[in-house]
Amino acid sequence: METTAARAIAETRLEPSRAGWLGWSSVILYAILAAASLALEVSQEGRSSLTDVWIVIAIFASALVGALIVNSRPGHPIGWMFCVAALSFGVGFFSRQYAIQALVVVPGTLPFGYAMAWFGFWVDMPGIAVVALFLPLLFPDGHLPSARWRPAAYFATGVVVVAVAVATIAPATYASAGYPSIRNPIGLDQYRAAFDVVDSIMQPLLLVLVVIGALALFDRVRHANADERQQLKWFGYAGALVLAAFLIEAAARALPSVASLRLASDAVALLALTALPAAVGIAILRYGLYDIDLIINRTLVYVLLTGVLAGVYTGAVALFQRLFVAMSGQGSDLAIVMTLFVVATVFTPVKNTLQEHVDRRIRPAGKALPAPGHHAGVDDLLMLAELHRRGVLTDGEFAAKKKQILGI
Repeated sequence: METTAARAIAETRLEPSRAGWLGWSSVILYAILAAASLALEVSQEGRSSLTDVWIVIAIFASALVGALIVNSRPGHPIGWMFCVAALSFGVGFFSRQYAIQALVVVPGTLPFGYAMAWFGFWVDMPGIAVVALFLPLLFPDGHLPSARWRPAAYFATGVVVVAVAVATIAPATYASAGYPSIRNPIGLDQYRAAFDVVDSIMQPLLLVLVVIGALALFDRVRHANADERQQLKWFGYAGALVLAAFLIEAAARALPSVASLRLASDAVALLALTALPAAVGIAILRYGLYDIDLIINRTLVYVLLTGVLAGVYTGAVALFQRLFVAMSGQGSDLAIVMTLFVVATVFTPVKNTLQEHVDRRIRPAGKALPAPGHHAGVDDLLMLAELHRRGVLTDGEFAAKKKQILGI
């Protein structure tokens, strides 16, 4: 049966050839801008960081997904949103690298350096807004969940317009990129204190809008049919990473002395940027939808398992070290060895217990629970392989135990 999303797309279908040409043109243009940006970065610093390359590739994937959606379903707004967002990021990358080249590295050799620096302060903000604010409100059919969400959309639009307008005249610099001498050429330095106040207000507002987008998804799930629920599961899986990135970023701003928060924020943001286009592409193009329940299931199990085993390891090491100090007056590396044996012993029982509880919470209706210990053989083999790699088990012991587990 045709879904609501498919009907909406059919009603607004554009000419496929023209739409496809525009979609693929955005991919090519982004690729040119990104390649030029990386080339400029390499010429300036002698290399390009892995993070920058990862970001460029992840956004290229977004452009590609947008073009695929536009090519197959020209009337779908989300395809166009991804294309526009990718171009926004591409122009932002290129503008900043061009300005650095023109104003610092080889000053005077390239024209319009200050104009490109000005673009670099704000031009990628619409792309961020599309991905973080409007995509959750419009996914998966390109429409709001209901008319009740119009104020949220208007509010988000207003916040983005104000944020972009402020960024165009704020007294900012490229200090975060290592070039504090590059300043906003039309920045109003005499009102720096006022801009600081506006920035302190805008950051919480953006976080509120991200949360509103998440609530819109939950509202949509309540009225979705079976196919749309699967689409929303894919998007929710990636959207959770986006929300986590914003929350960790907010914590990092509130606690600038905690360096680990900044590292965690960057890592989660990269994961979100990578997962989002993949999830949206699979959900909207709907190539079988794969098995999102299994992915969510395994993520929950192994995140919880990592936390439990980390606690067991920390507690066991502390306990055994105290015992050795009490008995011999000094610590011993044997405490770590004994702890590893404890962790190896509890791994499978803890994993199976967590698996059972997660299965009961998120399994789809009508699907039976997997038999207890169904995946235990694979886990045991992985554990044996690790012990064999570390030299704890000999080749003969490993082969014999593997045959026992596999029943051969």
